[in-house]
Amino acid sequence: MKDTIIREALERLQTEIDPVTRIRLSPDQAALAEALTVFERCGVERQRLPGLLTVYILLSSALDRHAEPMELEDAELTRRILDGDYLYSLYIQYALKCREGSLMRGLSPFVKKIQIARALGRNGEVPLLSAFEQVLMSRKETR
Repeated sequence: MKDTIIREALERLQTEIDPVTRIRLSPDQAALAEALTVFERCGVERQRLPGLLTVYILLSSALDRHAEPMELEDAELTRRILDGDYLYSLYIQYALKCREGSLMRGLSPFVKKIQIARALGRNGEVPLLSAFEQVLMSRKETR
């Protein structure tokens, strides 16, 4: 079942990313399986899993593109920044499309902490999957 959900999420991802960007994502399959395990443990409904996994991939990929050290001599610097910005905006757009606005709002403090820490030259990040788990579990408890 996990392979089917991962495949569906990757297919959704490919239809969302504009081919003009030439952005190719190849997320780690083991990491995606781990994310699904966490989502299931949080009680996420089966039909919601592919969309949620796609949201996770987009945000993770955006943060990864912005995580690499920035050196002015780096010929790929502009490309990485623009790709990260594009993926982050696509994360927001897709999360709203999938009606995951409350998840996105719950994740925003974690994302801000990551962005601020990076701007200050620190790398003390909250693991993204852990942030998803905290938000999903808190939403589960408020129902």
